[in-house]
Amino acid sequence: MKRHALLGTLVAMLIGCSNAPDQPAATLPPAPTAGVTESVQLPTDLPTESAESTATSPALATVETCVIEPPPDWELYSIRQGDSLAGLAENANVEVERLLTINCLRDDVLSEGQQIWLPPAAEPPTDAPTATSLPTDEPPATPTAEPPTVEPTAASLFAPGQQDGATLVAGEARAYLVDGRRFQPLILFVEPTNELDVALTAFVGDQTGQTTPEGVTPPAAADNALAGRPEILVLSPETDGLHTLVVRAVAGEGSIAVHLFDLTTPAPGVAVQQPDSLGAGTEKVYAVTSRGARPVIAVADPTDQSDLALDILSADGTLLTTANFSGPGGVETAYVLPLGTTDYTVKVREANGAAAAFQILVITLE
Repeated sequence: MKRHALLGTLVAMLIGCSNAPDQPAATLPPAPTAGVTESVQLPTDLPTESAESTATSPALATVETCVIEPPPDWELYSIRQGDSLAGLAENANVEVERLLTINCLRDDVLSEGQQIWLPPAAEPPTDAPTATSLPTDEPPATPTAEPPTVEPTAASLFAPGQQDGATLVAGEARAYLVDGRRFQPLILFVEPTNELDVALTAFVGDQTGQTTPEGVTPPAAADNALAGRPEILVLSPETDGLHTLVVRAVAGEGSIAVHLFDLTTPAPGVAVQQPDSLGAGTEKVYAVTSRGARPVIAVADPTDQSDLALDILSADGTLLTTANFSGPGGVETAYVLPLGTTDYTVKVREANGAAAAFQILVITLE
């Protein structure tokens, strides 16, 4: 019975609804479709940030570093008391700004012992050669530790064109370190005073620490002049490298003036410096005038195996001195000591009358 009553009620409701006025049906939004994602198109012309713009910290400041790169022919020079950058630049024929740039210097202030790079022309021509006065009556002290090896610089070498002075007593010696070149003669001329008798010796290598190396035979030596008279030594190195020239006081005491020359380097007092030659049976003459009572020195070096003879004659043709002691291919030297300004003739000849090629050097000391 309940079931029939429920059905009747439903039928009555349906009939009531069919008699109601038409109403527009409510429109519902479509249900979203599962699995479909709405896409949004983004603009493609946005600027791309660079790595620099994305950095969050400020850029670090760049510190410039000066690197010293001297030209190949420049050499280290140790600053001495009285040196100035302007003076060194003038002597080297370079601008001060170039020295500042090459050596990474902020200004032209120099300190004694400081090392800077200079061209070879910057070597002082006459002052402060670094010779070493060494008394020989006491043995050198034995060092407790091996000192580091220091290569000599241009400033520590005694070079052609330089001169030095010192005072010696018997037994003392003075050593000079030179840079020798194979078969290029070096001429050492020493003037003593006060009847000082000197002897000259040359050694291979750096022997400045001892003036009489034991067991070492010197390649050249000279002890021919009387006390108070100049001594001359010629060293013709057989190899390139360092050599040591020693001036020793044999007897007496007094001062010395030391001069070093070679056959090609310009130097104060050089009057003749040139290559020359002789035909068979001929001779060459060179006229020179002394500088007051200062010595006149002549050197002839054969560039072949000729046997040269070297004469110095007075203005009237009188033979004053001659030299023919070294034999074929050897260097000959001679000098005279004038009493005042004097004219001389220097003559070169081949002892056997043969042809010859040679280098001639005549010096009138100032």
